[in-house]
Amino acid sequence: MEHTIRQELIPAVITESDLMKRGGFDVFEGLIGPDTRAQMLSEALALLPHATGCEVNKSDDEEVRGGAPRRRFTSGRGGPLQQSFNTAPWLLAFLRSLTNPALIYTGEIGTYSYYLRAGDYLELHRDIVTCDVAVITCLYDSLMDEDNGRLCLYPGRCLEPLSKIRATSQQGVEKVRLGIGQTIVMYGGIIPHALLPLAEGQTRIVSVLCFKAL
Repeated sequence: MEHTIRQELIPAVITESDLMKRGGFDVFEGLIGPDTRAQMLSEALALLPHATGCEVNKSDDEEVRGGAPRRRFTSGRGGPLQQSFNTAPWLLAFLRSLTNPALIYTGEIGTYSYYLRAGDYLELHRDIVTCDVAVITCLYDSLMDEDNGRLCLYPGRCLEPLSKIRATSQQGVEKVRLGIGQTIVMYGGIIPHALLPLAEGQTRIVSVLCFKAL
């Protein structure tokens, strides 16, 4: 039996939102300015000794969202600089205009994700139930060509079970190279997505924020 996201369970406020009309995600330039990006990168590096490794060698049987997808990277709590961006009233107003006027921030604090080794990756998944909308900003990427470290998104397959998408991963994929300082806003709980493995010598550090929209 296939488990899917039923179309009727996605509220009209989401299906009719500006972000969904863009495909469920979009990349923005300038939400974080160069100085703020540099400061957040410094904060992320300072917090790296307190981060923990995340490694799962086999995805679980979750077909819809959450679960434990295969992955290997390092993750840690954010700090005051990230939190000041996260809680800025203008940011929430901007995100609400894109998604749902009732959007709220979830979690006590955001996180930094560190992809530090060749092969670090995050397998196909949809985000956990408290992360309907993900806001990911690239703070650093040492390699900006080819596919290594690209996000793979499947906006046209948002109602399909994850196992089916994994088995046909080249169908309907949109690969996004998130440039340094760029921010992607996406319905992470609806749009299946993955991060391709990093290349030898590549380092990638991102800021991750989660918001609840449903």
